Amino acid sequence: MLTRIKEIGEDYQKRFKAIDRWSEIVFSREDQDLLKRLPMVEDVDRSSILIRIDESHAYLPSQYILYASLIKEFAEDLYAHTQIIQSLKSSGQSNSAIYDLITNRDSQHAVLSSLSSEEQSNFFDLFGDDSSHALTAKSIRSSKDSKKGLRGEGDFFSSVILKVINVPDASSGLLGKLIYELCGYPDVFQKLQHKFLIKVPLLVQGSAIGSFVNALFRFLWSYDNLKKIRLLISENDDTRFLSIEDGKNKLTSVFRVSGTRLTQADLRSGDKLRFATSPSFVLDDKLIYVSTEWTSGTGSRLDIDTLKKIVEKCYPEFCIEVASGTFKLLPSTANAAELIPNSAAGTSIPKSFLLLAGISGTGKTQFVRRQAAASSPGDSNYLLVPVRPDWHEPSDLLGYVSRISGERYVPTPFLKFMVAAWCDAVERVDTDRIMLRPLDDITTFWVCLDEMNLAPVEQYFADYLAVLETRRWDGITYTCDALVHPARLMERDVSLSELQRSLGLEGRDELWAHFLKHGIPLPPNLIVAGTVNMDETTHGFSRKVIDRAFTIDFGEFFPNDFDKFFAPDRSPMTLKFSRYSNVTQADFADVPADLDGAKSVSFLKEVNEPLRGTPFELAFRAMNELLLAVKCFAPTDEEALEAVWDDFLMTKVLPRIEGDAEKLRADGDESLLDSLGNKVKQLLIKTTAAGTRPDFLKTDATGGAVHVPVRSLRKIQWMRERLVNNGFTSFWP
Repeated sequence: MLTRIKEIGEDYQKRFKAIDRWSEIVFSREDQDLLKRLPMVEDVDRSSILIRIDESHAYLPSQYILYASLIKEFAEDLYAHTQIIQSLKSSGQSNSAIYDLITNRDSQHAVLSSLSSEEQSNFFDLFGDDSSHALTAKSIRSSKDSKKGLRGEGDFFSSVILKVINVPDASSGLLGKLIYELCGYPDVFQKLQHKFLIKVPLLVQGSAIGSFVNALFRFLWSYDNLKKIRLLISENDDTRFLSIEDGKNKLTSVFRVSGTRLTQADLRSGDKLRFATSPSFVLDDKLIYVSTEWTSGTGSRLDIDTLKKIVEKCYPEFCIEVASGTFKLLPSTANAAELIPNSAAGTSIPKSFLLLAGISGTGKTQFVRRQAAASSPGDSNYLLVPVRPDWHEPSDLLGYVSRISGERYVPTPFLKFMVAAWCDAVERVDTDRIMLRPLDDITTFWVCLDEMNLAPVEQYFADYLAVLETRRWDGITYTCDALVHPARLMERDVSLSELQRSLGLEGRDELWAHFLKHGIPLPPNLIVAGTVNMDETTHGFSRKVIDRAFTIDFGEFFPNDFDKFFAPDRSPMTLKFSRYSNVTQADFADVPADLDGAKSVSFLKEVNEPLRGTPFELAFRAMNELLLAVKCFAPTDEEALEAVWDDFLMTKVLPRIEGDAEKLRADGDESLLDSLGNKVKQLLIKTTAAGTRPDFLKTDATGGAVHVPVRSLRKIQWMRERLVNNGFTSFWP
């Protein structure tokens, strides 16, 4: 949809003029990898971008990404116009012919005749004689020595962008070229905008309420296609109109819908204009016009207070401010303080193998099912595997060769589910590499190994545990060793076409060929969660298993509160697959509480002191697991950092500790558990003093942050008392 560039551009000029300070930002490794996908970007360090234009190089400041994040809507609209010029060239039109076509406002060409009359008018206005439509930028048409020609689309785009941003320094032209390239890589542009927009001081502003709301919806459409509000939109009885409803919060006839352009007469009721004269976006192939009939009071069908409640609930990263007759959309202050990732967006966990420990009936299996449902509706991304007591080898989980009626490989539901996860994650197979879809678009797949330790885990799960350690993320590139090797798939006389169908790979010949050559590795988006009960019918865990898992004491992390049975006031966060296998110091650039990881390294050294010389001593794997946790949860202050450390003790350190009085040195003045407890009190000084800490795995009923007691100290005390009373203790309930 080609919009009127002049009106939107002038709006953005006001926004940029209202901002007098732009903060420097620091790029994480993932940000750097994203930016390097742009052809002009040669390298990226913590706070600058090295670009190459022909043989010249220049460093751009990180603030340029903030400029791009704010102007994305306008830039995409402008880019759409330049792509029409590109299409005319591709159709065989010469620069001179396009020059004449624009001059004569000739819309007969096939490329232009497919546009609506309003879009044609907007196109000719932008590139025509009146430079005000291009915000007084130089025309795309050029005439030298009476020879008609065209400036490059990128040059024209850059000159218009700079009329909006008005950057005074010498590298300003390069800013325009950078934004032009970002428009050509929309997935990169969107990810960067979502990451850094909260650093922009002002997003939308207006003194007229109707124009502010229209600009707000355009902005949110550019941000995520109104993804978080679309589920709340419904048709009126008169299907020409759409309303927004979220429980008690209802806005009636917010949008006017049409399959074709509407005239001002269509948008009037009586003598009053009821909707904006230009469509704000296109939804389900229909043009959407935003109502202008908003009020700043309460109780009307379209009041700004109700809109504020809906927007701030759906987009906690933003807030609407109304003061002195001015309306603004701002980044939420919660982003800089205690905002924990909301449950709809999800949070990436440090490990893709979970142990859910707890007494029977606490909801462990249901937890896994609900996590899958939160990632994707239906059951396509959920598999329940009841573990049998007679499982003793990997074939029980991964499949086997049958010699009944000839030799053939018989895949299990687990293996088929793994392949389904791969099919969801893969964009294409490029030579010997699997290329993934954008990570935010990949569905998390959940396997629940029910009663996992009814059989000896070290036996039937041995192959998985070994391959789990070979997972490697390098930015957005993922590799892993094969869990099922090609030799197992290609046993002699096996019907490969039958196996391909059985695995659900019909029509996925490139992926199937890759598996036949390299085997089937663990998919990046698979989380395996084993439910664990400890009684006389089950097996214990070796440290080999515990060290490779993210262990959750379900009773501590998700306690059953009988008083809240009918009206729960806590909800688990939506968990997503792990996107890191190891971290570097550069990865901590977006972890405000520990910018280089040094605090966490010091913490682990201190914790390891009481464990030194015992079977429970920690090594490099534990260090990497701690740093992964800090990266994933990205604490913003000391209290949140201590909360990550507390959870690390609960999930990685305490599950390893078990034994009798002799093993735990409980025959002297101070046992190992006493020493560890005293050390933890010294290290978690802020949260211990406060009595509570933020919870990264739960939210309240409104999606807000939850605070809970320090878990590790309570668990250490429980283990200490168990040792005194029984002469033996362990982590497991």
